[in-house]
Amino acid sequence: MPSDPKIRASDADRDRTAALLREHLAAGRLTAEEFHERLDLAYAAKTLGQLDELMADLPGIDLYELPEAKLRRGRSGDAPLPWQRPGG
Repeated sequence: MPSDPKIRASDADRDRTAALLREHLAAGRLTAEEFHERLDLAYAAKTLGQLDELMADLPGIDLYELPEAKLRRGRSGDAPLPWQRPGG
């Protein structure tokens, strides 16, 4: 169910938007100037609609499925680390 754009944004909502903006900056979708402008607006946002507007022209990102997260979990076929081995 989509959220109501008039609902007040929480600090966690603003932080999540800031994290997404950082990922888009790292991917080259935003310039440093655009990033800083949007970041300021994200932390000043009062509603979820204002946060959604900042992300409207950017593709969705799942923060739990970033490449770094996949690397930390290890790939199939990798040798287990000592603490991952039975009795290790």
